[in-house]
Amino acid sequence: MRGVCIAVAVASLAACQKAQAPQLSATSSQPAAGVSAQPAAAAVSGIEGWETGRAAYPLLGATLPGFKAKRLGGGEMTEGDLREHWTILGLWNGSSEAAKGEMRYIGALNSAANQDPNLDFQSVYLADGGDFDVQKWGAGASAWPTVIGDAALADTFGIASVPAYLLIGPDLTVEAYRGALAKTPDDGVKSVIRGVAEIKKQIAAPE
Repeated sequence: MRGVCIAVAVASLAACQKAQAPQLSATSSQPAAGVSAQPAAAAVSGIEGWETGRAAYPLLGATLPGFKAKRLGGGEMTEGDLREHWTILGLWNGSSEAAKGEMRYIGALNSAANQDPNLDFQSVYLADGGDFDVQKWGAGASAWPTVIGDAALADTFGIASVPAYLLIGPDLTVEAYRGALAKTPDDGVKSVIRGVAEIKKQIAAPE
């Protein structure tokens, strides 16, 4: 009888965990093929403004996957263009309601990144079937570096929802991840920039 009770309890716990699993957004996708997500119980570590534990994002500590995206002014961007300098890669799309509220934060982040000669900001618009409409986003997305990728790029990067931001090191290592800036409006982008500085410091002089 005791064995039966234990089996029932284990089955009930598994069912509860499955019911509580977060749902991916309409603009999201499963992690990239070959990337195994860490157990839900794994600790999520972080530095101010960022998540740095693989429980938050499975590609943390890995090399950024290869990709191709179209530049607004013509030409193509690949992962090789991000080498030799730090880059905040911001991913978003037009069908996301969150993108509309994110615009002013993206602009502020781009301006803040411009103050650091060794830090770039790069916006990646994930096209969802329609063309990128500069008029729609007005002085927003056209005011900072933007490239256009297809929706499958979210699969490549293992991004579960957008907006999302990746901090890419000079050797293309994904050093940190964070979700929408609008979710922490009190901090603005200051905490994000301070976090970048702290991550650089730790990599330059590990404890």
